[in-house]
Amino acid sequence: MTRKCKIRINLHQRSNHLSIITELCLQIISVQFSTWWLWKKMNTEALNAYLRIHLSLKRSLDDKTMMNDRVCKIIRVLQKIIEKSIFLTKSSNWARDFWNQSCFEVVMKSRWLRIIWKTQDTLEAWNEYLKHNDHKNKIIRQTKCAHFRSQMHELSETLKLIWRFAKWARIESQLSKKLSQFSLLKRSDVDHMTMTFEKKIEILREKFFLSSSQTNVSDITESFISLTVSFNSRITEDEVKQTIRRVKADKVSDASDISNRALQASLAELISVLTSLFNACVTHKYHSKQFKKTQTIVLCKSKKSDYIDSKTYRFIALLNIMSKVLKSIMIKKLSDIIETHHMLSNAQMKARCKRFVISTLDLLIDQVHTVWDCEIKYVIFMLSLNVVEAFNQVSHVRLLHMLKMKRTSSYIIEWTRSFLKNRETSLIFNEQMSDIREMNADISQSFSFHRFSFYSSTQV
Repeated sequence: MTRKCKIRINLHQRSNHLSIITELCLQIISVQFSTWWLWKKMNTEALNAYLRIHLSLKRSLDDKTMMNDRVCKIIRVLQKIIEKSIFLTKSSNWARDFWNQSCFEVVMKSRWLRIIWKTQDTLEAWNEYLKHNDHKNKIIRQTKCAHFRSQMHELSETLKLIWRFAKWARIESQLSKKLSQFSLLKRSDVDHMTMTFEKKIEILREKFFLSSSQTNVSDITESFISLTVSFNSRITEDEVKQTIRRVKADKVSDASDISNRALQASLAELISVLTSLFNACVTHKYHSKQFKKTQTIVLCKSKKSDYIDSKTYRFIALLNIMSKVLKSIMIKKLSDIIETHHMLSNAQMKARCKRFVISTLDLLIDQVHTVWDCEIKYVIFMLSLNVVEAFNQVSHVRLLHMLKMKRTSSYIIEWTRSFLKNRETSLIFNEQMSDIREMNADISQSFSFHRFSFYSSTQV
């Protein structure tokens, strides 16, 4: 805010222009640095010792309330020991990947020599400072070059890392973080724009989590399926171990802020507790309400001219890490049933065992060549549909009906019903968090692929 702005006649600057004095009233806002846990420097011994004492849970889980309490107890104990055994760090604009101990030592010595020169003010101290400053620049340059060459060598060894490097260069993530832009926002079909955070959140909720309650399900009739496929509802400790080890160690978690690295480090103490909890969830056909609370981060789609339209935004969901483990186990069991009993068409490629993008392209090319080799010349048409946004907007009633018609076990059907029901999420947009609200959609896309395969099997 401008406090005063006037001409100063008594200032002579040897110019024909008049001097102007301006006083500004500025409000200094403290910068909030983002912090995170140093998981790689976790004290594993202290973590396991604390869990051994405070997580001796031997009571059986006989109802939903006891399961919810057990989940809350595990989360509280893990959060408490994480605060004691892991350090917090904060982001810095000056952090560099190549920086090591040798760089730190030469910089500190250079600073010390500069202090000596400032104190003594002699030619000898000045020359010594210049000599070591050149040596410091040389060490930093060599370290940076060696780090870059080692990264390029690692990228050339694995094809997956090359694609990751290409994505890094394409989305310009190597650049400095841009300041948050509190721009206007509007619905795709309406010209009216809004500026307040609450109205923006409403627009994004409507865009991401469109309710499926208006879907016409009048054609669905109650049917009794007497014979269902066999399903082993028992979850073993080996399945839990393999799933936890398969999930990435530093995968982002929800508001509980529990990384999978903590589960992997304390697997010996947690394996029996988690196995009994997951078996209770499947036996009672219930997904704990603590597992249904998520955080949804709103991100800008890359390379858009402006971000006024709600279509230029996408989202990622942060789920509870224990919920991810249970979900992955159920996905594996569902995939085994699909392949064993041939529930889906052979043309279905996505979310199928041992089928990849290359398999899809090979099948498409073979079909095209088969048509070309016919005596009668046909014209080939291909219809491509983008069904990504349909995952979160399928009719739950129709989906459960499809699972039932495919003779899926009641354990999977009822657990899926509980998984989809009463889910809650809060949106994080422009570094602000909205209130938690219930939604009628599943934001877990990895599970959505499998369920959408059932949903679309009779829709196409």
